[in-house]
Amino acid sequence: MDSIKFGKFIAELRKEKKMTQKELAEKLNLTDKAVSKWERGLSFPDITMLNPLAKNLGVDISELVNCERGNKEKVDVEKAVKEAIEKINKTKEKREKRNIKIKRITIVVSIIVFILSVALQCVYLFLKKRHGYEYIVDSMPCLVNQVILISAFLVLLLGFMRKNKIKNIIVILVFTILSIINIAFAINNGFTRQSIITFSNDFSNQLVLKKDRKTGETYFYRNTKILFAKPSEQFSYAVEGKIKTKWLTTDICSITYEDANGNLREFVATYGDRGDGSYYWVSTTMHGNWQHFTKNGVSTKLISDSKGITIKKEGESHTFENTDIKQFGTIAIVLYDEDIPKYVIALNKDCELDSITDIIKDGGTITLFEVSMEKTIPEVLKCINYKGNLQDYKIVDMDSYHYRVNNGILYVKYDDEIVEVPGEYSEMLSSFNDDNYIISKEKTVFFYNDDDKKYLVYSDDMGKTWNKTELPKNESIESIQFITKDIGFMLRFNDVAMTLASGNIYKTTDGGKTWTVASSGIRQGDSYSFSTGSRMKFIDKNLGFVTKPSVGTYCELYITKDGGRNFEQVKIPVINEVYDYYELPTFYNGILYVEIGQGNDGDYNGGDTVTYYSKDNGANWFLKEEN
Repeated sequence: MDSIKFGKFIAELRKEKKMTQKELAEKLNLTDKAVSKWERGLSFPDITMLNPLAKNLGVDISELVNCERGNKEKVDVEKAVKEAIEKINKTKEKREKRNIKIKRITIVVSIIVFILSVALQCVYLFLKKRHGYEYIVDSMPCLVNQVILISAFLVLLLGFMRKNKIKNIIVILVFTILSIINIAFAINNGFTRQSIITFSNDFSNQLVLKKDRKTGETYFYRNTKILFAKPSEQFSYAVEGKIKTKWLTTDICSITYEDANGNLREFVATYGDRGDGSYYWVSTTMHGNWQHFTKNGVSTKLISDSKGITIKKEGESHTFENTDIKQFGTIAIVLYDEDIPKYVIALNKDCELDSITDIIKDGGTITLFEVSMEKTIPEVLKCINYKGNLQDYKIVDMDSYHYRVNNGILYVKYDDEIVEVPGEYSEMLSSFNDDNYIISKEKTVFFYNDDDKKYLVYSDDMGKTWNKTELPKNESIESIQFITKDIGFMLRFNDVAMTLASGNIYKTTDGGKTWTVASSGIRQGDSYSFSTGSRMKFIDKNLGFVTKPSVGTYCELYITKDGGRNFEQVKIPVINEVYDYYELPTFYNGILYVEIGQGNDGDYNGGDTVTYYSKDNGANWFLKEEN
């Protein structure tokens, strides 16, 4: 007989009779606990109780034993009861064995936990504490003590005293008193000082801070050993309110807070090095021009030189002198404006220092992080200076008749001589194209911005002497060309809207000292304009050309024969209309050559080009046959 099935059956019958367990028990002169155990299948009625039980439940004894109403099949009641009791006893025996096993495992685990907890506390009291170490959380000694108490309590209660009620009560009473005292100390320690604990992304480093909740005094802890740490440095200012932490690299963590006066403060925890272990100035390792581009193309620029660090961001420029820079370790610095931190700069893990100059080698990056209690996003900046494996970073090598900018200085190389061009070129790299500067033996021309002014700087003697002319700051130089030492042309834009640009072609006859307007652009009805990608080229003081591209799909070519006063479109009867992208002509041995391509939208014949030539200054054009 199944005791579980039997129990469910009598429970069902009892409920049909609308009797409680207590009411059924009273009719049988038993306790309601006995009835409860029957219904749960934990015990079985004595054989003498079956007849009265069946009678009170309104069924035949055969129905009761068969656990089914209407089933009056004869059953050996005595045998069925005996089997049910044996089954219950076996179930009890299995349960007791399982409980004994659980108790033994609990005792063994408790003993192990007890030993480990006592050992941990001994390590702290007799080794770590003597050398100035503390638990990373002040309430942890009490928590460890509580673990010791709980494990000892379980061992005593389960292993030795579970049969002695008096001793059990004493053990429980002692455990309760000691736990209350211990928890009180833990709460007190926790309320006295707040622990701030955070890990780097790869868990290689752990930041531990402890702040006095009452005074705001905060300490940074070093030599962290998982649960233990050693106080290293107290913050310069008491902390008021929350502390913001941000891991910039796996070994640099920014810590931002406010002092009692509401002023922003910064501390940087560093755990690594980028050199050979010797001390060096972080700002010196960064000498050069750094840049970060956002998705919309707006860039953040950083310039580091011997004068300090300049940051150009969101249209604003801020220079921090060396006295405004505070170094943390050898891998991070903080930039201050009147004692208020503005930026943290971190040397990323890919930084490798040159063994001779201590300057970051090519490929290394830095992280710029704006100091704020609000959420700010770190920016990774790359160096846009050329850095070869040179020992002298003040002057860089390059090919002849090329330029290079290093630490805000522009250098030009002629044959074998490198010459420094006057001016400040830290932000000019992205401003130069192939057409708006000149390097030659006859003429060298560059331009640069200085605060609210733009200057054209030029030399006629390969950099021995230089002249300077001021230009409008709001105009961009697109093309510049000198056809003689004195006569030159310059294309400048003053406004750009979509694909159209307004501006002028200027002419000089005194070598670049003064410029006058030669043309205001290509006439379109009553207006004059250029395209944003327009370039110009003059063959002599009268004959010149201007391109007017359209989003890379086609490019028109215009010619002037009167120095720019009038332009007309060059229309060559090409062999196929797919050739619609005109380049500026070249001039060789009295012959003009113009190459015409297909633009970005052309793939005819592999996207090739054709070349036409003119021997009469552009009046007539002929197809140049391939050799």
